[in-house]
Amino acid sequence: MRQESLFPFLPAVLAALTDAVTAAMVRANQPDYPGRFIVFQIVMFGAALLAAVPSKWVRFAGFVLLLAGMFITGFSVGILYLPTFFAVVWVMVRDNIK
Repeated sequence: MRQESLFPFLPAVLAALTDAVTAAMVRANQPDYPGRFIVFQIVMFGAALLAAVPSKWVRFAGFVLLLAGMFITGFSVGILYLPTFFAVVWVMVRDNIK
């Protein structure tokens, strides 16, 4: 497998790392792990995973979903997904240049 074929999965890897960090932060500060937060993490990971799909419309839907998730949380946890967001933008721009 070529290294370039793994670049579209970079946002999903960053989202998984962000999910792990935010889960550790929430567990440290709250005794119970809210179900809404688990759903939020799954949606954000799924949105980042959509960047690996070759269809431009699906990538755009993932981009919008990721952006909406960042704004809905009021940047409390959403700001941690900023590297994921930039990686999605990078993947989208990189494939349009080719």
